[in-house]
Amino acid sequence: MGMRLLPLTVGELCAHALELERDCEKRFREYVKPMHELGAHGIANIFEELALEGAKATAKLEAAAGERKPAGLSPWEYAWRLTYMPEGMEHRPRLVPLNAREALQLAVLAKRRAQAFYYDVANNARSGVVRGCAAEMAAGEQAHLKRLQRLLAGEILVDASANARIAAEEAEQRV
Repeated sequence: MGMRLLPLTVGELCAHALELERDCEKRFREYVKPMHELGAHGIANIFEELALEGAKATAKLEAAAGERKPAGLSPWEYAWRLTYMPEGMEHRPRLVPLNAREALQLAVLAKRRAQAFYYDVANNARSGVVRGCAAEMAAGEQAHLKRLQRLLAGEILVDASANARIAAEEAEQRV
């Protein structure tokens, strides 16, 4: 049985992180327009901010990764703990969120995938430098996750109060 391959150098870590950041940046950019169309302008603006932050992170990672590409890994060696390989990311049909809550849920899932990878590297990489860099990246993802989860909690509360109002109106109509 093959063993999981984790990045051996900071350059390799950055090459993997680059794929994760590009995916998140693309996802966040794609969510801006639908959120504006739904009237969720605040959420759209946040996705726009996150996409800009992602673009800045991508530029830094490109410089750090240099010419390196993520190692071609077999499914049994794949360390991202995803259900698909990185090269499949751009070929998968992307889910189009139907509302702000769904967009936030998908964004949280994407950030959790990235964080899980960074935690895995931080806990299991051979090099102390790679472990330290991965721990910093995991902390950065945690900050994004907290923000997205707060927004998601707010959307859930809005949905719950709207559902309660609708239920009360329906009850009044039945009387």
